Formats: sequence, structure tokens, C-alpha cells
Amino acid sequence: MDYSLLQNFALALGLGALIGLEREYARFQKRGHDYAGIRTFPLIAVFGALSAYLGELISPWILITGIILTGLLIVIAYFTITDKSRKYVGATSEMAGFLTFFIGVLCYHGQTTFAVILAVVITLILYARSFLHHFAEKMNKEEMADTLKFAVIALVILPLLPNKAYGPYEIFNPFVIWLMVVFISGISFAGYIFIKWFGERGITLAGIFGGLVSSTAVTTSFAQRSKKETTIFKALALGVILANTVMFVRILIEVFVINPKLFVMMLVPFSVLILISVIFSYILWIKAKNVKGKVELSSPFTLGPALKFGLFFAFILAVVKLADVYLSSKGVYLVSFISGFADVDAITVSLSQLAKTTLDMNTARNGIVIAALTNIAVKGGIVYWFGDRKKFAKIILSLYLALIVLGVTLIFLF
Repeated sequence: MDYSLLQNFALALGLGALIGLEREYARFQKRGHDYAGIRTFPLIAVFGALSAYLGELISPWILITGIILTGLLIVIAYFTITDKSRKYVGATSEMAGFLTFFIGVLCYHGQTTFAVILAVVITLILYARSFLHHFAEKMNKEEMADTLKFAVIALVILPLLPNKAYGPYEIFNPFVIWLMVVFISGISFAGYIFIKWFGERGITLAGIFGGLVSSTAVTTSFAQRSKKETTIFKALALGVILANTVMFVRILIEVFVINPKLFVMMLVPFSVLILISVIFSYILWIKAKNVKGKVELSSPFTLGPALKFGLFFAFILAVVKLADVYLSSKGVYLVSFISGFADVDAITVSLSQLAKTTLDMNTARNGIVIAALTNIAVKGGIVYWFGDRKKFAKIILSLYLALIVLGVTLIFLF
């Protein structure tokens, strides 16, 4: 007996049951209609897997017939329910049922990862019905237009750009540079959504999650916003500090995955930097939470500043590349310092890998610390030039200066 075949059918049954469970729950919560539930959806998924199996074993027409039959049954069920209710009924459950059939097909063909992801996404979309409807209802014309603009730069322009380096020493990569533009715009867009739904608390969430992607993007976005929304400058500063705290944590995780021995050596300096940042964040949070200021939301999509930062990023990349070409023999610390201007992850991964073979552990650790502190200094410049200098920049720069002094001290101590 082919147990892998049984496993695929069992997976189809389970994924169908997951979607069916959500539909059954929605029906009991009176959010849906009586089309299908915990029993029907698993059967649809198994029918899809069985149709694919027989289609491969006997004739492809069996699979085609299965698709047609499933579609017809779903259409009949939809019109029957619509006729009974005598009002407009959405076709979300019907589409979910049709997709469940193909989840079964995917399971049979061994595309289990794709099938699981698809089933989970479908279930989430079904479950988030109220939230999505409420979100769409609260959108205004400008927000809808800006959403489409962001979709164009992220989903239309970015994929069309060549992911290839051009120019002297292959410095300029259009895809990478535009990706930074998308990051900046995306963080700004996400921050707008978080602020709209959660108020000032949304800034904190945007800072934490944005720091997982690009703390530089968070810093730039929030610095630009600090000039427009002056009443929430403390919350914006907190978001930036949290994003950079996440950056320290991200570096430790990268080192741990590549070189656990180096991770142990880096625990003390980076734990101190993280601890100071967390304490500073807590103090700032205490001060910011009692400030009652109205959050005046401007346009969620600001392409102009994002383009400026894209040019700035391209310039930094060029400087780093040229320095690497002409000064690479000057040592690891110089390369770490230069790399910190553009990116921390690349130098972290490189030094962690080299420390497993030829590079001294202390040198690798100090190089990563130097890159992180350089990156903090660069973001301090971004805060100063792009942000509100009177209040917002003053808060962040005081912490950044303390971190840099502390980091340099730790290098000499350890």
C-alpha cells in the first residue's frame, strides 16, 4: 500500500476541515449562510484529490469532469440560497469551496506546502470578513488612491526592474535601489494604517514589526512624519528606538544561526546595548502615554521623500563599493565601518562565517559592533536631516550618542 498517497488524502481532508470549521463557526455567529460547513468542505477537498488521482490513473477527463461538477454544484447551491433569502448574498463561501477542490488536487500531486499556505490564507480571509469590510468602509477617496499608487510601485514597477548591477564596478542595481523606495513607502503606509486603527499605540507596533524588515526605513519614515504630526513626536521617537532595538536582536539571531560560538562572545556587548535601549524606551513610553494629542493623519503615501532616500541609499552604496575596491587591504574594522553606512546584515553574516575558519573571534565581534554603531550614527544623521530637530531628533540623538559611546567602550573592555 502506498502510504504517501494516504497521507496526501489525509492532508486534503484536514485542510478542507480547517476551512469548513471556520465556515461552521461563522454560521453559528450568524455571519454566513447555510451553504457548506465542517462536513462539506473536507469532502470537496477529498473529491479534488480523488479526481486528480483517477485523472492520472484512467483519463485526464475525469479531473476536468470533477472540476465541472464541483462548479455546477456550487452554482446551484448559491442560486438556491439566494432564491430563499430573496436578497443579495455574497459568493465568498462558494469561491472558497471551489478553491478547496483545487487544494485537494494540490495535495494529491505532493504540493503540500503550497496547499497548506493556500488553505491557511483562505481561512484567514474568511475569518477576517468583519474586519476587512469595516476597514474598506472607513477608507476615504485619498486613501484608496494612495493604496493603488503603492500597489503600482511595489507590484508593477519593482518586478519590471532588472535585478542586475550596472555601471563602474557594478555599483548600481535598479531593483535593489527601488526596493528601498518600496520599503520606505511601505513602512510609512503600514504606520499610517496602524495609527489610524490603534492611535499612538499603532506607531509602536509599526516600529517593532518594521524593525524586522528595515530599521533604516522606519527611521526615515517616522522622521519625515515627525515634521507633520508634531503632537505625537514622543510616540514616533519611541517607534524609531524600538525599531533599532529590534535591529540589535536581529543581529544576535543571525550570528546565533551561523556561528553559535561567536554568539556567546557577542552576548555581553549586545545585551548591554539592548538593555539600555529597552530602559530608554520604557521611560519614553511612560512619558508619552499620558500625553493626549490628536493624531492628525496626512496622506499615507509619500513617494517624494522615499525617492530622495532611494537616491541617498544609492550614493551610500557607491561609496561603500569604491571603498571596498580601493581600501579592502586596510583591515576588517575599516570594512565594517564602511559597510555600516549601508547595511548591517551583510557584514554580520560575512564576519560570522569567516570567524568559523580564518578570522579571529574577537575581530569578528568587534567588526560587527562597529558596523552596528556606524549604522546607528547614519540613522542619527537621517533623524537630524529628515526629522523635527527641536523635539523628535533631540530625544533620539541623545540615546544614539549614549549607545555609540557605550559601544566603543565595550569594544575596548572586551
